[in-house]
Amino acid sequence: MKKIVFFTGSLNRTGGTERVAAIIANQLSEKGFSVQFLSLYDGEHCAFPLNDDIKKDTLFEYKLVFKKHYHKVIAKLRKYIKSNNVDVLINIESMLALYSVPACLGINIRNICWEHFNFDVDLGLKLRKISRQVAAFCCDDVITLTETDKNLWLKNARCRANITAISNPASFELSQPRQSVNSKIAISAGRLTYQKGFDFLLDAWALVIKQRQDWKLRIVGSGEDEAALKAQAEKLGLTNHIEWISHVSDMKEQYQLADLYVMSSRFEGLPMVLLEAISSGLPLVSFDCKTGPKEIIDSTCGWLAKDGDISSLAEKILTAFAVFDNDEEYAKYSQAAINKCRSEFAIEPIINLWMKLLNNEK
Repeated sequence: MKKIVFFTGSLNRTGGTERVAAIIANQLSEKGFSVQFLSLYDGEHCAFPLNDDIKKDTLFEYKLVFKKHYHKVIAKLRKYIKSNNVDVLINIESMLALYSVPACLGINIRNICWEHFNFDVDLGLKLRKISRQVAAFCCDDVITLTETDKNLWLKNARCRANITAISNPASFELSQPRQSVNSKIAISAGRLTYQKGFDFLLDAWALVIKQRQDWKLRIVGSGEDEAALKAQAEKLGLTNHIEWISHVSDMKEQYQLADLYVMSSRFEGLPMVLLEAISSGLPLVSFDCKTGPKEIIDSTCGWLAKDGDISSLAEKILTAFAVFDNDEEYAKYSQAAINKCRSEFAIEPIINLWMKLLNNEK
């Protein structure tokens, strides 16, 4: 039985990366692999359900200044790999390759980098660019979320690693398609941070309500930009046209209560929120940022706005509202969203790709 360790920063985080890692780990566990999670720090609890047989370990109890303790991390990771007879180490973040590559030297182990953003996004860390070059040259495999990002790796890095594109799966069971608009609520969810572009969405919504005050925007999430975004909304006169929900335990219910999903991110890998939305039968409007949205949205289930163009985003939202005034048209878009999810993002074919890669099948 192959022993697979998913190596992450902290399993306690509540982002899309951790959510999809838990889904893939559970599926591989059910397929007969021995699966563990190893956090760099603070990883005793997972925010998402994990099978009982999946072990959780952590190298450090709390976050260290890892630049100062770099050699200590490598030594501790190397010892863990050896003592646990690990066959495959999967870095759930390209930065972790800076630890895993030296830790795996001289050990018979397969070292995989699983990229969740796109190659051009470094989140302000120059080390991330370096880590991707290290992963491309020194890891055995790099898994990207899209073919677009796979091509970015092949074009911009010296790749000795095998580069394979495997999509994230939708995390919810498929809903029944909608027959009509019910609540006239457009929903957007995620951490209230720079990446997610909620400031763009607020500016676009200010344009939308000049023509359609019958619809309301619901933003679900919390984060460091919350106060600034709420101040922006008030300044734009949106107080009565937006609902803010900081935290929910059942996100699926929020999708069911809405009629349209809108995404205004500056950059993504393959957005889990869009996959969750189409699995719930929601049509989509999104910026066409470099990777992600175009792999999910086509003209049957939604609209792509010009990347970063607020007027274009507002225009696509208004187009959607005009189409959805006809119940039959809305039902077609909802059915197309379900079909898209079933054909391209169902869990079974995606986990089969994972198994094929882990078993070295061509």
